[in-house]
Amino acid sequence: MKLLKQRLLICLLLLPALAACPGGTPTAEEPGGGNPPPGGGPPPPDPGPPPPLDPGESNLPQYLTWDGGSGPSSENWSTKLELPWANPGEGDWKDANGDKQGTAPYASGSVAGTGPVSMQVGPLVASWLDSGQNRGFFVNSREAFAFTFHGRESATVAARPTLVVNTSAATFTAPCICNAQWSPSTVQTYDSRSEFRAASASIFAIVQFDLDGITGAVQSATLTLNCKSLTRAGVIEIFEADPPTFRDGGGNLPPQLGIAAGYPLDQGLSAHASVLFASDFADVSDWPGNFDGTTEFDPETQSTALRGVFLTGNTGSCTLERDVVTGSETGSEPTSVETELYARYYVLLESDWGSEVDANKMPGWDGRMGWWNDAGYWQSTTGNGGAKPTGLKVRNEPYGRWEYEGASMRGHGGTLTNDGNPYDSLFWVGGYLYHLDQQGPFGTNVKWNGVVLGKERWYCVEHYIKMNSISGPYDGIGNGVANFDGEYRVWVDGVLAWERTNLRWRRHPEMGIQGFWLNWYHGGVEPVTHEMHYKMNSLVIAREYIGPRDDE
Repeated sequence: MKLLKQRLLICLLLLPALAACPGGTPTAEEPGGGNPPPGGGPPPPDPGPPPPLDPGESNLPQYLTWDGGSGPSSENWSTKLELPWANPGEGDWKDANGDKQGTAPYASGSVAGTGPVSMQVGPLVASWLDSGQNRGFFVNSREAFAFTFHGRESATVAARPTLVVNTSAATFTAPCICNAQWSPSTVQTYDSRSEFRAASASIFAIVQFDLDGITGAVQSATLTLNCKSLTRAGVIEIFEADPPTFRDGGGNLPPQLGIAAGYPLDQGLSAHASVLFASDFADVSDWPGNFDGTTEFDPETQSTALRGVFLTGNTGSCTLERDVVTGSETGSEPTSVETELYARYYVLLESDWGSEVDANKMPGWDGRMGWWNDAGYWQSTTGNGGAKPTGLKVRNEPYGRWEYEGASMRGHGGTLTNDGNPYDSLFWVGGYLYHLDQQGPFGTNVKWNGVVLGKERWYCVEHYIKMNSISGPYDGIGNGVANFDGEYRVWVDGVLAWERTNLRWRRHPEMGIQGFWLNWYHGGVEPVTHEMHYKMNSLVIAREYIGPRDDE
């Protein structure tokens, strides 16, 4: 472990009761923080569901539903990627007229007893082969009592789902690759590979086949499902599944360029009037914080990257921070206040990346502050580790100092499933935001709508924050009422990934952005079970949008 500053040790010596040391993470035992908020006010507006994602011409295969346990639930089409249904509970489909959630099935079949139920689905299969968008069959039932069907891994091989496609070239039998079920009444996912069920309004299913290799014009296609058990006879209906789309980073969408576009490989960017900090990791020994890992020269960018590691049995990996605001020796007030900034960095997840145990924290903005200690850094008191921020400036009489009870706004990344999910090498990304209106002592988890990161490639990630404004009345210390106008945006590869414009973090005008926190933390409280590596490079903090690096 390369020790750059003794921040963690000093933190523990000074404040053994606090749960806000760098690298902290929620546990059930850690205390909430601070005084009750003044001023009251209305509850924060509900941001509602995220807008539909524009995947552009995605460079990833779409619509691969999974039946091994990390697929559909009442909330998500893909629990692995945290991709939500547009219609939570029942899921999403299109009918034969192309209407979303429509009532005209492509086909229907009578289930009179156990045995095969065959349905003609030629037009739907033909549309998938023409478009290349195989969304899968959405199976609905008219009956309240469930039908149970043999799945693709049924012990009775002859009873597994089949799709026989007759074309002008030949007759093809497409292998079944998924028969996933879910219930609107639970967020639980099911391993339904051996059998799956369908029941009116209570159990839905998607059945999908591999259409690769089918050539020629479709003349007919027969879908056969074999009923394993039933309570009474009835009818099943076939629609087209309509899962959400997603993209790898920015996908193939054009990036929004910023000030970095004028500085090839970021050379000279630090001299730009809007830039507060621009550097690779060549001088990391001077940075506050510590990390496990090494630095290495990248010949493609002619720069030095940090190669971090989560060591087996550890939870923390990196606590490096670039402060943009320092404090006075007395800790009574910051030397300046920054309320609106951009930070951009590059990240790469190596081939060994991914934990089956828990998600991980990633870099993001830091507004925790606390007080400026004798060691020359901000010692936080709230805003991570289960210590809810208040946004107040408060007096700590036992220590004779003023303190700011602020918040952190880190990134967040997903897990492995190891259940065979076709997207297991991809990871959802989002934010882990502490703010004044969070529910409970821990931060709010948000997902960057439909954006995933893969392995062994660099991504450009940019965070923007604008602190909320403050209104009167003010108390004798200067604490006022926090307004619902704080903003947060994220771009991945220069494409907007997420935004929210009604956040609150502060109640005192001396509070602002402390710095950018390059924090990598696993969990939770459970350590990683194997080594995991990542890289970072090209960090820039500025008052203007930065955008991707010019690598031409």
